[in-house]
Amino acid sequence: MKTHLVFAAMTIALLAFVISQSGRKTITFETIVGIARDRSREDFEPPKSRVSAALRGLNYDQSRDIRYKEDGALWRREGLPFQIRFFITSGEHTAGPVTIFQVHRDVAGQVVFSPDQFTFGPLVNIPDADKAASDYSGFRIYYPLDKPDRLDETLVFQGASYFRPRARGQIYGISARGVAINTLGAEDFPAFTTFWLVRPSPGASEMKLYALLEGRDLTGAYEFRLSPGEQTAIHVRATLFARNRVNDIGIASLTSMFWYGENTSNTFGNWRPEVHDSDGLQIQRGNGEWLWHPLAWAKQRQVNAFADVNPKGFGLFQRDRDFTHYQDLEANYHLRPSAWVQPDGDWGAGAVVLMQNATSDEFQDNVVAYWRPEEGLRPGHPLSLAYSLLVFTQNSALPPLAACISTRIDYKELPNYRWIYVDFAGAGLDGLPPDAKILPEIWVGAPGILSNAYAQKIPNTNTWRVTFGVTASETGNPVEMRCSLARDGKPLTETWAYTWVK
Repeated sequence: MKTHLVFAAMTIALLAFVISQSGRKTITFETIVGIARDRSREDFEPPKSRVSAALRGLNYDQSRDIRYKEDGALWRREGLPFQIRFFITSGEHTAGPVTIFQVHRDVAGQVVFSPDQFTFGPLVNIPDADKAASDYSGFRIYYPLDKPDRLDETLVFQGASYFRPRARGQIYGISARGVAINTLGAEDFPAFTTFWLVRPSPGASEMKLYALLEGRDLTGAYEFRLSPGEQTAIHVRATLFARNRVNDIGIASLTSMFWYGENTSNTFGNWRPEVHDSDGLQIQRGNGEWLWHPLAWAKQRQVNAFADVNPKGFGLFQRDRDFTHYQDLEANYHLRPSAWVQPDGDWGAGAVVLMQNATSDEFQDNVVAYWRPEEGLRPGHPLSLAYSLLVFTQNSALPPLAACISTRIDYKELPNYRWIYVDFAGAGLDGLPPDAKILPEIWVGAPGILSNAYAQKIPNTNTWRVTFGVTASETGNPVEMRCSLARDGKPLTETWAYTWVK
């Protein structure tokens, strides 16, 4: 999933149009919408790259030996709280180039690439002329996130429509995308090809930027408003225009990694108890129901589609924050971000789609979640939407009910039978005595058969465990399961949802 399309520089016609518009009036979101609309009426032709063959030929280690000079950061001389450092286009798999403008006082001026902005380490032994034949592939946004006297990375744009955020005290993990196209088939990767970075005022706590999306099947205009902090918020507006009919379009796509966890039968010979950037999909459905679907390892691709109308939110979470469950001092999986997509307005009918691909290591982003509109995207019918992307470590309001804190599966070496153990804790369960009349509400879909279901409080804790058995048929069809706890007919917990794939 980390292999992205490599897009080259903007076409001369687009660049000339943008520059002419930039000099005449303020760049606004509506300006970018107009550019995207005009571009959608033209055939998509990936422009030719001006990046030298020597730079393209650099390997991973050589590319990492090229570094942007810290003292050349955009807005550093002005002492602004947000500052920008750029990536160079180098290496076979590096994305870009992209065209970048900064917007200040009604004027948008291009940020011009120069090799003098970078240091080329001893591993990069190529002529100066080849170093100059490149451009930017993306950028990092810095802000005093972790400490007030130090600038820290808080958001990175590089590659297709990917961007990677983090909040205070975190390390990078989950990625977001402007849009996903045909993830269930021959996937296409539209790219942000042009950015407009709006210069913030001194002391600002929010930064705005615009982006133009270009691809084979669509174009798009995006506005991002970034507010870093304990919970980093990115408010997104977008308008998409179809070049071709797109049925499988993913809105507010999130990409993450799950190799194995507490619900996996083994650790594949690895010394760490769990390895994952995210451990579950959280959904608040349009009717208000909270749903938790733990991620799982599987031998083949697994796809779940949760049909809904006007969802209230969804996201991929790293709910388990206990270092001892990972034991990794380098990757620090317990510090990976959780991400929540909260729609602004009604999104209509569609489905939250979760796709999990099989993987044999931790180096592939094998999990994707997104909103798929029922109508897809059609030429002549622009799609406008807005949402907030919230990135955090803990958020007690998501969900406001007691949450599932662990899922364990006992295989017992029986191919058609499983014991399921689901633990719940949190608001609504705290302080309840062991003899409280709490009932497990469990549903097992055909061809599964439910047996031996009961709930009990774990001694000396506020955690309740639901235990039940499931028998599957010989056909090997997946078995869908749901579980929650209720008292006096009212839900105390979110709904745990799981797919047993044999």
